[in-house]
Order: sequence, then C-alpha cells, then structure tokens
Amino acid sequence: MNTPSTTQHKPAAAMVVGGGIGGMRSALDLADAGLKVYLIEQTPCLGGRVAQLGYMFPEHDCVLCRGTADHGYGCTRPSISPAYIQQNQHPNIEILTNTHVVDIEGQAGDFTVSLRQEPRYVDPLRCINCDKCAEVCPVELPDSYQQGLSTHKAAYKVAARAAPDAYVIDRGPYCDECGKCVEVCPSHAIDLDEQPRLLSVDVGAIVLALGFQIFDPSELEELGYGRYPNVLQAMEYERLASRSGPTEGAVERPSNHQRPKSIAWLQCIGSRDQANAYCSSICCMYATKEAILAKQRLGENVDCTVFIMDERAFNKEYTSYFDSAKHKHNIEYIRCRVSQIREDPATNDLILQYSSPGGKLQEQRFEMVVLATGLQPPQSAHHFTQMLDLDLNEYGFCQTDKFTPLQTTHSGVFVAGAFSSPKEIVETVIDASGAAAEVMRLLNDRLNTHPYTHEWPFLSSGDLPAERDVSGEAPKIGVFACTCGGTISETIDVSELAEQASRWPGVVSSEVMEFACFPEGVDHIRE
Repeated sequence: MNTPSTTQHKPAAAMVVGGGIGGMRSALDLADAGLKVYLIEQTPCLGGRVAQLGYMFPEHDCVLCRGTADHGYGCTRPSISPAYIQQNQHPNIEILTNTHVVDIEGQAGDFTVSLRQEPRYVDPLRCINCDKCAEVCPVELPDSYQQGLSTHKAAYKVAARAAPDAYVIDRGPYCDECGKCVEVCPSHAIDLDEQPRLLSVDVGAIVLALGFQIFDPSELEELGYGRYPNVLQAMEYERLASRSGPTEGAVERPSNHQRPKSIAWLQCIGSRDQANAYCSSICCMYATKEAILAKQRLGENVDCTVFIMDERAFNKEYTSYFDSAKHKHNIEYIRCRVSQIREDPATNDLILQYSSPGGKLQEQRFEMVVLATGLQPPQSAHHFTQMLDLDLNEYGFCQTDKFTPLQTTHSGVFVAGAFSSPKEIVETVIDASGAAAEVMRLLNDRLNTHPYTHEWPFLSSGDLPAERDVSGEAPKIGVFACTCGGTISETIDVSELAEQASRWPGVVSSEVMEFACFPEGVDHIRE
C-alpha cells in the first residue's frame, strides 16, 4: 500500500474505523482538510445500519434521496449514502472493505496500524453487475441485509446501492467449490484463489466509529421471539416496510403473508431493565415512525398500539412528532410493560398480557408484534480496548469525559457515534464531524498536505459537455417523473403528471421512472 510521502514520523494521514454514516462523515471532513484517510470497514460494503433503513424520522426522508442528491456545499446529508463516497470518490480517501485492524502501535501523531484485508473473490473494478455468478451459484444463504427474511446466493451483491458497487463471494464451509461462477463471468472478475492481504499504514490519529449491535430479543423467552413467526424485531419490520425490502414495502405477516389489521410495538426491549439499565434513546422515535408508516402502508384503519414506559423525545421537533402520531394518525400509547406474549395456534395471533396504569391485569390480541430492541456496545469494542488500553464505562461503551466527549482515554484516538453511547443519526453525524475536528487540531501542522477543492463537488471539469449555441433551435425538453420506488406515487398521480407534461410546448419525451437517480436511470436519461 502506498502511504503519503511526509516528513519522517509525521504522517499526514488519519484512519477511520467503521464505514457507517459516522465513519463516512469523518472521512469526508478529514479528506477535505487535506489529509490522507484510510476508511476501514470489516464488512464487504459501506453504509452500516442506516443502509438498511427505508425512511428516517421525523420527516420520513428516503435514505436513497437524501444520500444522492446535492443539497448544497457543506451539507451533511449526502454523507449518509455510501453511493456518495463511491460515485464521487474523494482522491484523499482510500476505502478498505472486508478489512480488520490487527494491531496498533505508537502514540498520538504517529501510529503504525497493521491490517488484514480478507478476499472478496470478485474484483470490484472488473465486476459489471451482470448477476450471472448468482444465477449459476447452487448455494443459498440467509440474507443478513434483509434480516434473514429472504435468501441470497453465496455469490451475491449485498444491496442494490452497495459500495463498492460489485458482487462478493461468501466462501464458507457451505461453498462446494464448483467453480461455475468463474466459468460464466464475462469480465473475468472472479479469482477463487485470492488470498488475504496484510497491510501496514502510518497515521497520525484514529477515529473509532464502530457503531453498535442490536439486542437479541430471543434472550427474553416470555416475548416469544424466534418461536412465534409474527413477533418481529424492529429492524425486520424496517426491511418489510422498505421499498428495497423482501416484500418491496408491503407489510405482511410472516405466518401467512397477509396484511395485518393490528400491530403492537413493545418499547425498551433490552433497555431500562436489570441487565441493561441505560436508555437506548432512539427506540421511542423509531417505533413511532414505524407505526406511522404502518398507517400509510396499510391504511388508517389498521390498529397501531405502542406499549411504552416513557415518551423520550429529545427535542421540540420530536415532541411534535409524538403529538402528530397520537392526534393525526390515531396511534394509541399505553404506559406499561408487557409481561408475556402467547400465541393462538389456530390463527397465529398474539395475545399480550400486561398491567394497566390502574394496576388491573389485561389481555389484548394483535396480528403482529414488533419489538423495539435497544442498542448494545459493538462486538469489536473489547478488541480495540485490548489493543489501545481503552477504558469502557459500566455498560461497555467507550469511556469519555463530559467535557471532552469525543476523546477516548488513549491520546490521539477519538470516538464518534454509538460506540460512546446510544444515539440517533443526526447526533452521530455531529459526533463524526466533531471527531474529525479534533483530529485536525491534533494534526494542524499537517493539514492541506494533500490539498483538495470543492469547486466541482460532483463533476470534474472534464466531464462537462462542450457548450454550443442553441439560439434559434426548437426546444427539446425531456420530462422524467420519478416515483422514488413508489413513495411519491402514494401522494401524486405520477402517470397523470407525465401525461400532462407530454402536452407542454417543447416536450419531446415524457415518461415515468421508478428510480431516476440509480445509475441505470441516469444512463437511460442520458441516452
């Protein structure tokens, strides 16, 4: 690996561990400051948990749109999309996916990091996304991106918007080494003999954006998760409600694939109990978002009930969001903690048992239950604790000081996002930029070693078409109405809009597209 040529013992580089929204934001900020950045991600692609979300509270913004549109110079919103990182590849960022940190030596301003990059067996630069390797692969595996609600082949693409935008081969013990994928690959991108790479990089500072892991609700046997098919954890529901999910946004009961007429959300699963006394901070909001989405997906007649301990809305906008859920969407909130869930074997309906606010034991029947699971420290926390001698707090999150919330107990190592405490997307992005600023302060004498300008954030001057004089020519206007995967068509008759536009003066083409911002959509418009 090529490392930047700098003064001895003063590497003008930083390493960001974690390719989620926090890691990407930190990497972009540091790269803009003229530092070389190594963005390390242990999975085959960037994006983290946010890449699995269809919509975000409180505006129900589509992750896809917020991630790929140019909202203006300096805006934090595009950084949440891994497509932004890849399609507009920053020259100062080196992305290393499938990569693990093996060892870290040195001190603030001068670290040497040993890395191990596992093979993906598909060259991202050669892969043309033809899907032929997946078509011939005989091995089917649970799709972790879809939370196990569907399957994929051992040769697969993690998600439609994966970055790197390429397939990967999972060569676990289930792979029968048939070699069919190699035979059908038209671009010769597959090398089943690829070996792990051992790398070493010199950096001046490190940002740990390790994210979190989701509490496993199967530990609470009384809730029936894993035994009753219609008891889901929240991320599974997110995939059902997402347009890129296994049901393309249709919320269905796993037991019979029918639309549920009643759904219950149970709060604080894995939080605020004897095992995990802390609040996960995001569950109240995302459960309310999911309930509102259920009303929008299934109709206002669906019965949505949230069993909640406390309404923890952390700003005025979120409080308004709660009020809208109650009074506009008629979502019922019951202040209690459900003690037990039973299943009716005849219908697979779920019977919830709880104590009312008045202390009376009650039961209520629902067709689906969603467990609002809390956040736990990432699995890699102890690995970095041992390497860097970091302190963890009583809950296993990274220990920081109240007045220096981004500084770990190891000088030169900073933290961003949920590794320090459970937090939402906006807080994570703020953390990430703050951690990048701390790195810039530490390495202030090395900034702009690799200068970069945002004169053309999304296009280089060589990509601009040549100008020509069109005065006197008849106008040629193309109208492409995007449904955003059906999201906009829920509010606007997109087909009627395209039909009306076709009659406007100068319009020579008017059509409806599902995803105009996908690369294939852009190519179609260009053609």
